Amino acid sequence: MSKICSPYLKMLSGKDVNWNFALTPDLLDQARREDKLIFLHIGYISNIVVREGSSQLFSNKDVTKLLNDNFISIAEDRDDNPESFLVALDMLFMNQDFSYGPMNLFIMPDRRPIVCFSDTNPENFISLAEKIIDAKNNKRELLDKLADELSRQTKNSGIITRMIPSLPANKSLLHDYMKSWFIRMFHSDFLKNLSPYTPNPSSLYTVVEYLKHFPDREMSETIESFLEDLQFSPLFDPVDGGFYRQAKDYTCAQPLFEKNLEDNSQYIILYSAAFSLFGKESFRETVYHIYSFINRQFASPSGGYYSNATLTDNIESAVYYSCSINELEHLFPVRYPEIAVALGLDTRQNPSVKQNPVRNPDTYSSIRRDELETLQERRKEHRGYLVDKRIITSYNAQLAKALSIASRMLKDNFMLDEATAVFDFLINNNINAKGKLLRYTCCSNGCRFGFLSDYAYLIDSSIELFKTSGSREFRDLAQKYLNVVMENFYKPENGMFSKSEKGADVPVVPFKRESNMDIIKPSANSVMAGNLIEMYRITEDKQLLELAGQQLANIAPNLPESGPLLSSWAHKLLLFVLLSEKD
Repeated sequence: MSKICSPYLKMLSGKDVNWNFALTPDLLDQARREDKLIFLHIGYISNIVVREGSSQLFSNKDVTKLLNDNFISIAEDRDDNPESFLVALDMLFMNQDFSYGPMNLFIMPDRRPIVCFSDTNPENFISLAEKIIDAKNNKRELLDKLADELSRQTKNSGIITRMIPSLPANKSLLHDYMKSWFIRMFHSDFLKNLSPYTPNPSSLYTVVEYLKHFPDREMSETIESFLEDLQFSPLFDPVDGGFYRQAKDYTCAQPLFEKNLEDNSQYIILYSAAFSLFGKESFRETVYHIYSFINRQFASPSGGYYSNATLTDNIESAVYYSCSINELEHLFPVRYPEIAVALGLDTRQNPSVKQNPVRNPDTYSSIRRDELETLQERRKEHRGYLVDKRIITSYNAQLAKALSIASRMLKDNFMLDEATAVFDFLINNNINAKGKLLRYTCCSNGCRFGFLSDYAYLIDSSIELFKTSGSREFRDLAQKYLNVVMENFYKPENGMFSKSEKGADVPVVPFKRESNMDIIKPSANSVMAGNLIEMYRITEDKQLLELAGQQLANIAPNLPESGPLLSSWAHKLLLFVLLSEKD
């Protein structure tokens, strides 16, 4: 365990399950020799619901005994191996489970999956596991049929099998998508049905960028109002700054308190673009408070930025983010009533009851900087707060991109300096001696080779830095790593890019996945499509535009009714359309 950086896997190692952290040939031999099934669990620390459910499940003595007696158990962290996560997510979606995990899989000794589910209720888990064990012992033919069917579905889902010969990616398709997206988001029960509710800042950014070029009064008014409500909702932390990743439902009344670098980088892009379009000063203010949070909470002393932070206690008992009127009176004997109002606390409540602070339009004009710093210092006195200290390449590259975009849209050269510093750290630390990207560094050690998302975002941030600074160095680096991706990830049979490098080990379940769906964040393939389009702008190499056009053509048939699931593709279609009109 000393070599494992994942706080999630370290948490699991404290339970009584005999965990393995990789599927080795020896374990496969053991599974075949002892005729044991494989149990694979995939989770992540930043999601409180996932973490608490998993902790409860694997603390149950009956669960641990059942697993240890009957299975070869393997645990993986989503951020360590996103390839496994993507395959398992497909399986959950096929079962109409949109929970995003955790993933629990029972697997045959030959690695064919039998079932994938997210339920962490110990009784339900034991019931299903016992049925699987009984089938293995008494109904092996049935178990084989289940494994064959799930394997067949998994092989055929989420995969583009061939190039689409025509090119329906055009302005009409873009307008149809945006109309469908808008109706689904704001004239249906789509948002109300999401639980937990996870905003999609990259999807909203697509809409803001669309409105810059194709104004629509109703859509503009709705989006402007939505972004204003979002930044003044409990999902935004008025003390430390930054957005929480999730809330229990669309009202955002009860945030789930995890924050991550990736989402907050996307929010920097979103609110910078929104400020550029709408001119609201509060949007600019939001950008700076997000970056202040990132710099204060996530900055590594050696450079680069940590990946996420979360509460270690369950939500009901956590006190890290909340405060009471009595606490404010103790901190600010004279000014506490004004500060309580500025933090959105209900002054009619019992003064000893803890409340979650909520930003309002007057928060930062009512609270002085020194008072805000006092509130921030007070939080450090509370325990139950964990920071994942892995410096993940794709997340840091997204921050570099976000700060570069913010520099242009806010006309702030300081942001460009900060973006360059993040990028320089990646180049100097997250690349090995042979020029290959690492997935992340932790404790000065590199861990795993990078995935497509790491390369795609490094190229993306190089391009944005070139557009902002004009430095040839960034353009050359973008070209260098674009060549690496074309050589090691491109699939000529369908015009897309594989999630992991050609020849890389496949996950526990032997299916490799492209990254095409923009579920909560942009898919790596959509980022690559944008990179190809932008590099065409820079180099005028028409082959790059043809490659991006083929990717868009592959996705186009699924775009009109996809809503936020393909929103990053819609943004790349916008770039493609604007470029076509210009030409």
